[in-house]
Amino acid sequence: MSIPAQDDQVLWMRGIEFHQRGELDEAERCYRRIDPHHPGYIYVLANLGLLLDARGEYDAAESSFLRALALDPTHYSTLVNYSNTLIAIGRLHEAESLCRRGIAANPDGMEAHCALGNVQSTVGRLAEAEIAYGQALAIRPDFVEALVGLGNVMTRLGRHDEAVPCYRRALAIRPGMASAMGNLGLVLTTLGQLEEARSTLQAAIALDPGNPCHRLNLGLCLGALNRPDQAEAVYREALVIHSDNLDIRSNLLFLHNYREDGDLTVSLADARQYGELVAAKATPFVHHPEHDARLRRLRVGLVSGDLLNHPVGFFLDGVIPWLVQETLDLYVYSNCDREDDLTGRLRASIPMWRSVLGMSDATLARRIHADGIDILMDLSGHTARNRLPLFAWKPAPIQATWLGFFATTGLASMDYILGDPYNLPPEEAGHFVETPWPLPQCYLAFTPPDLAIGVNDLPAARNGFVTFGSCNKINKINDGVIACWAQLLQAVPTSRLLIKNQSLADPLVRQEMLLRFLRHGIPTERILLEGPSTRERYFEVYHRIDIALDPFPYPGVTTSVEGLWMGVPFITRKGKRYLSHQGESILANAGLADWIAGDVEAYVAKAVHFASRLGELAALRRELRPRVLRSPLFDTRGFAGHLARAWREMWHAWCSQGRI
Repeated sequence: MSIPAQDDQVLWMRGIEFHQRGELDEAERCYRRIDPHHPGYIYVLANLGLLLDARGEYDAAESSFLRALALDPTHYSTLVNYSNTLIAIGRLHEAESLCRRGIAANPDGMEAHCALGNVQSTVGRLAEAEIAYGQALAIRPDFVEALVGLGNVMTRLGRHDEAVPCYRRALAIRPGMASAMGNLGLVLTTLGQLEEARSTLQAAIALDPGNPCHRLNLGLCLGALNRPDQAEAVYREALVIHSDNLDIRSNLLFLHNYREDGDLTVSLADARQYGELVAAKATPFVHHPEHDARLRRLRVGLVSGDLLNHPVGFFLDGVIPWLVQETLDLYVYSNCDREDDLTGRLRASIPMWRSVLGMSDATLARRIHADGIDILMDLSGHTARNRLPLFAWKPAPIQATWLGFFATTGLASMDYILGDPYNLPPEEAGHFVETPWPLPQCYLAFTPPDLAIGVNDLPAARNGFVTFGSCNKINKINDGVIACWAQLLQAVPTSRLLIKNQSLADPLVRQEMLLRFLRHGIPTERILLEGPSTRERYFEVYHRIDIALDPFPYPGVTTSVEGLWMGVPFITRKGKRYLSHQGESILANAGLADWIAGDVEAYVAKAVHFASRLGELAALRRELRPRVLRSPLFDTRGFAGHLARAWREMWHAWCSQGRI
């Protein structure tokens, strides 16, 4: 490396020392005192750009990098570092061009391959990113940044078992790397290895207390461990430091759904605060009602990050083919970072499909507005990969939320929240910032899975005892639910309870679950615990369940409908808000209203009642699949008609505002 000479060389070396120690102000003073006419000044500019990037001064960093490239357009380290700056500010096309220039300048430079992987990962080109990180690691197998990048790609592709060794290897090379530790903790949470995930995330926080992602992920882990008080405390603590972090606020709002003792006034206030934050960052479009446009063909946009094998995808699968036959044009704005067979089926029906991963809210809002969308639907709410901040820009005249979340979004720009008569009773309209819009029967319609699996005979007939069951997430099984289920197990002394969830792969989580029942006097041999499996094996577990048990206040939705399709009825408890009404809606639409209990005592009484009538239960099991297939729950065509009619009525109401 050519460096400045004499006094400049002293300044250069001192600048590097300060830079390496993190004393950026002192390093900058040294760099700026070096003679700009020296032949080796390009290295000073490159380091100065890197320093300014570290401080978040991206415009100044760019200026320094451009000055360096003016001296040498092929300067490798400048090309790589400038590309990283452009990634940080979202100029991804330019960043990719710089990465490729860096690779051309130095094909054996692992940093350029890694930076290219970063760009491709950011825009969702995960298969290409996997190759780029692999090329970097082929050059240098211990390149930690590429290992972490590859682990991130594996995580987003759902290949979590492959992500774990990437992070562990990175930590073996650099034990104090907080980002690798935090990402490992998140993957372990997803895999259900919750106790190790918790300790790993706590270590990441200790290493990098200023990074909100670690507390965000610890909150997720604690929620999965069924410790909502601790999770909320972590989120609240993080918001003291990062008050404008929208991901933390979304997770806090999602957590409210699990609280049996949750205060609706608190959750509504938190939601409004979220809405105010996103509104402050947006410049809304202005729309004018068009009375003469009442009857024209509508353009409806669907915004989601879950258009794949996910509950949202399952409930859209059979509806979309009928919706496209209505007098409307569907546009999809997909924030998914991967695709699968279900994505392929949806895409085949919707030609106007936009991948918007990595697109800024402002850019996406302009795109939606340019597409002329009349009604824009949020299908995520405060769940992962949501684009709620986009809706503050009001790119469409009518905006509504549906399907992905069961509470208010908190956005004043969201006009409606869709539901049905069971989960949106008029007396609860004050729970929402949006205006409730109940559909006539059910707020969703399910498509049967494409599996050759039948309904078997009642398991109790061969077992000689009743097996209750739940396939819900364990963080829905709170202390009140445990107490209720233990009470009914005591009332039916020969019965068993089967609980299946991927978190139960963790031995410590299994032990804790058994202990929770043991505290209520239920011996461990009466509790059957199962971890993750393939989707087909998951359906087969219903062959061993006689009666399903719905948790509260966060009931099942997908698992409940799937259980009915497998001939297994479930008992639910009436709720007090949109989310906790889901079981009521499903059972009422399935013609099983007598399985809805008013309170815990009635819940136990109904379980005892149905468990004592095995003949009736066996008959119901035989007829339940054909019955629900004829019900609104599976009437995708009828539901599509109701949804299209609701959109048309919303549009008429909007256009009528333009009448003179």
